[in-house]
Amino acid sequence: MVGSSATLAIYNAVKDNHVPILLVTHDTPSAIRFEHELLSLKQEKDDFSVCLFPDWETLPYDSFSPHQDIISQRLSTLYQLSRMESGIVIVPVSTLVQRLAPQSYIEQNSLVVNRGDKRDLHQMRQVLEASGYRAVEQVMEHGEFSARGAILDIFPMGSESPFRLDFFDDEIDEIRIFDPDNQRSKDKVEGINLLPAHEFPMDQDGVNLFRSQYREQFKSTIDKESIYHQVSNGILPAGIEYYLPLFFEQTNTLCDYLADNTLVMLSGDIQKALAQYWV
Repeated sequence: MVGSSATLAIYNAVKDNHVPILLVTHDTPSAIRFEHELLSLKQEKDDFSVCLFPDWETLPYDSFSPHQDIISQRLSTLYQLSRMESGIVIVPVSTLVQRLAPQSYIEQNSLVVNRGDKRDLHQMRQVLEASGYRAVEQVMEHGEFSARGAILDIFPMGSESPFRLDFFDDEIDEIRIFDPDNQRSKDKVEGINLLPAHEFPMDQDGVNLFRSQYREQFKSTIDKESIYHQVSNGILPAGIEYYLPLFFEQTNTLCDYLADNTLVMLSGDIQKALAQYWV
């Protein structure tokens, strides 16, 4: 197909078929291009979503982790997949073959918070820390929270904006969006969805399972700077994402998150891209 004609054909397919569609591309630039073009074609009356499941954009066992915005987008997409009745998910084939957290992990570690809910602020802080959120002085990016007095600031994974929860005793009296640059509160909202901060658990059970499976797969080490010892002490070393399977008894792929009636579309030379990926 010439130019953006492929995108137009995909757009029409999404619009005419009221089912989830998985678009697999041969590389990441193609996936990003399809996302941008489909969003530009999408009209206000269109009742379907366009989601990109991005690559981590790091190499296996790199000594640095993916950007928090990438992790946020991945978690948001995984959460939406089980609820998607109509729409398209775009994914590079190299990302499609990655092992992911089981769907139950995302569901069990997601929390809906509404205005008027009875919540203990101290317990909420504990829940956030157990979900991998970082306590900071001032919230600036995804996965951070800050508690001061009766106010809890949080930047949930999968959200475009951070939120400020104002407590009255043990009740959430008000939830507002705020600007991380100037820290000023803006529009009120009725509720927010809190996704886990990572694609793997960092609670005691998760750490214990990691330790056990690490010892089975690798030689034990006494080096205090090793991945093993850092995770054992609750520290997330750079590049820990590639050890994700060690945090679970069983993992999933993106296909496990898809509805049974999902249509699959391919773009580009998928077999060649897979062959290059496995080299």
